[in-house]
Amino acid sequence: MASKNVTTALAVYEAFNKRDLDAAVSTAIEDLTYVDNGLGQTHKSRAEYRASLQDWITGFSDGKATDLKAIDAGDTVIVQYVGRGTNDGPMGPFQKPTGKAVSVPFCDILHFDAQGRIVRGESYFDMFSMLVQLGHAQPPTK
Repeated sequence: MASKNVTTALAVYEAFNKRDLDAAVSTAIEDLTYVDNGLGQTHKSRAEYRASLQDWITGFSDGKATDLKAIDAGDTVIVQYVGRGTNDGPMGPFQKPTGKAVSVPFCDILHFDAQGRIVRGESYFDMFSMLVQLGHAQPPTK
């Protein structure tokens, strides 16, 4: 049986996939710190984190977190998943959508307080692979 923290963590991704961003951020404290290492951004509130999720939806309206796997480490939950979607909207500095599909592995680390609320998160993914898939970068040659 999954722990309460694992259940809470997985519910965030399920809510994102359903486009219920209020539910996705509802289990985080108001002054959550969430570091997106792939984008080099630090979000310092629940509202900023929600806006970052919306940015992903804007860039990939069909984007989903798939193949979810959670690792229970007590007050920390590690979530591995694959982000999949088609770039059909603006994304960061790339205002013109490419129409190309991406499939990129992610690893998120969520930290919980004693009340089971998310207090901090870190996300890691390979931005270079995503840029190659979108056609914004060339793969390395041998």
